[in-house]
Amino acid sequence: MKKLSLIMGMLVLFFTTSCRDIVNSVLDVLPPFDVPFTTTLAVPFANVSTTTYTRTPEIPMNIDLDAKIKQNNPNYSINNLKSVKMSTLDIEYVSSQFDTKLDVIKNARIYIKAPNQPEKLIATVANNTNQNNITFSVPDEELINYFRTNQNSLIFEIQANAVNADQITMKMNSGFKVKVQL
Repeated sequence: MKKLSLIMGMLVLFFTTSCRDIVNSVLDVLPPFDVPFTTTLAVPFANVSTTTYTRTPEIPMNIDLDAKIKQNNPNYSINNLKSVKMSTLDIEYVSSQFDTKLDVIKNARIYIKAPNQPEKLIATVANNTNQNNITFSVPDEELINYFRTNQNSLIFEIQANAVNADQITMKMNSGFKVKVQL
């Protein structure tokens, strides 16, 4: 009798675990997808310090995730949003007035901002020496609350390698991994 109880218990556990896997796979009908954001910005370096960080004005992203979700599947909306995480962020050199390259940026931090949310650090780079491209380290952190609205923006903090008076135009490429469920 004890063997029968043990076998039945094992079967119930097996079926319960299997059902959970089936339910989770059904809920993930819409696979995670990437939402890219690209912008070109001009950053003046006349006041950028070599000892402290200098903040740039906010860069509006205004990513409308509701529209992006509906574009992938019209049956889903922002109400089905389960997760948003930054997957990549890099900056490419475009031009400058006096041929200053990106190696003038020693350290940089990027924050995300949205209404009723605190600023959150989402990317960093330290000891940059690359002239044409900077790839940021991106932590694996949840950003869902910053994308429940389309009023989101980025803020740069830059520390220079040397004092410089120039304006650098750069292209920022970023990507966000979005998960949606029923």
